[in-house]
Amino acid sequence: MRLVVAGLAARLKFTLEDTEDLKIAVDELSAYVTGTGGREGSLRLDFEIHDDRLTIRGRGFLAGSQSVRTELTEFSRMILHTVVDSAALERDGMAPTFYATKWRK
Repeated sequence: MRLVVAGLAARLKFTLEDTEDLKIAVDELSAYVTGTGGREGSLRLDFEIHDDRLTIRGRGFLAGSQSVRTELTEFSRMILHTVVDSAALERDGMAPTFYATKWRK
């Protein structure tokens, strides 16, 4: 995941610092979906590419009735506020979803 995000950000001419920020955001948000011990299922990332920004959207496709926390901790909110322009962790029906947007400088 981190390699895909880094490669895409580099091709879109994001700075090295902004690329690292995007990797941190994806790590932080994905950890809520995958859990610390892992979960059965898959995580799909979609990318919205605009002239001035990149939005990364994630969606968990989890087996069974695995529960996923969709409320960010204060620490996670602080990290995301520092590294991206906007981000959220949500639920679409039973599926955990997230997004992170970074504007190009």
